[in-house]
Amino acid sequence: MHFDSHVHSAASPDSELDPYSAISKLKSKGLGVIFTEHADFVTPKNGRDEMAIDFPSTGIDFICDFDIYPSQYRSIRAKYGGTALLGIEIGFSAAFLPLNTQTADNDYDFVLGAIHFVDGCDVYSQASNMEAWAFCRRYLTYGTKMVNISGFFDSLAHIDYVARYSKKINDIFRYDNFPEEFDDLLTAIADRGLALEINTSRFGDPNTVKHLTPIYKRFKTLGGKYVTIGSDSHAEWGLGRHYPKALGLANMAGLTPVYFKERKLFKC
Repeated sequence: MHFDSHVHSAASPDSELDPYSAISKLKSKGLGVIFTEHADFVTPKNGRDEMAIDFPSTGIDFICDFDIYPSQYRSIRAKYGGTALLGIEIGFSAAFLPLNTQTADNDYDFVLGAIHFVDGCDVYSQASNMEAWAFCRRYLTYGTKMVNISGFFDSLAHIDYVARYSKKINDIFRYDNFPEEFDDLLTAIADRGLALEINTSRFGDPNTVKHLTPIYKRFKTLGGKYVTIGSDSHAEWGLGRHYPKALGLANMAGLTPVYFKERKLFKC
């Protein structure tokens, strides 16, 4: 079975999507769902990330409602069996690595690791303010660092996240421009037997697949085997978007689409 393995429902602070509506919509597309609610701990209770002194910090945690998630969603998982699973998207943070590890050690089927902050810098709000080439290198280098020290996740989310919020970065975020940095990150993922997400949120741009294909082919060359596929949807209209394109990219790169249940890998 195929899954949209990256969906945010109303349990996340930036979504109002009803989980039952998500299940129904994806079922109509022949897909199961894995909810991946947000968990980004950034409030500087325990100090900030290394090298963060030159970056602004939001000082605001961006987390799901842990009073209802995953506890109140367990009945959903039980009702829909293997077609509605519970995951979490944990933002990497060197300063909060113990808390991230503790958070992942809960009743989840799937844990996505994500680079939303780089040494304390919020990519969403600050990427467009940074010098593009330097920030791309820092983003990829930080990702490698976090993959190397984080043993709590199953798949790395949206490798191209940094390109979403800056046109300058989008124009240069190519494998050929940062081959050493990409190789370090992709090798770290492959060596640990982890999956790399194909995130379809930017696939409305016809150039996105073209620019991402060399990255996923290189992942295969470096020993990578698996991809998860996720729409990163926060609303019903985005659920399962561009899924056939993602399957095509996986096929071109020679990678196997997978999903996770009870933290175990299953081929789609």
